[in-house]
Amino acid sequence: IHVRAETSKVRTSRIFLCRNGHYFERWKEIAGHANKNGLICSVDGEKPITKRQLLYHFKKMVELAGIPDLNERDIVPYSLRHFMITQRIMSGLSYRQVADMYGTSVAQIERTYYHLNDEIRLTNAVADFRRREDGTIEAI
Repeated sequence: IHVRAETSKVRTSRIFLCRNGHYFERWKEIAGHANKNGLICSVDGEKPITKRQLLYHFKKMVELAGIPDLNERDIVPYSLRHFMITQRIMSGLSYRQVADMYGTSVAQIERTYYHLNDEIRLTNAVADFRRREDGTIEAI
């Protein structure tokens, strides 16, 4: 994914790879975007959707997800970024790797996500594993 400087919070462009990128390609196909390098959150790939449109559809998706205590949780589109950063840290990426992926500083990642270190240490301490028939190991 190429994040253009003009759409980036910190106004610097970056390119990052992500899993399941085929979903973006599929969306462009379904939406009929002619420009393969166009915007993802767009009706035509050229003109960005409005904030109002984004929030309307995001609210509908969150409701469909059946998230408990939805009214108390203040889930907004930015929550997806927080969730993804948390998942990357919990999967073992370094703060440097995560900062590079999300276009922020290591210091900012440390300030915001340092509490996850205790959770990671606890998870590692109590983890159990089993060996699958194919020889690979999986956490139980």
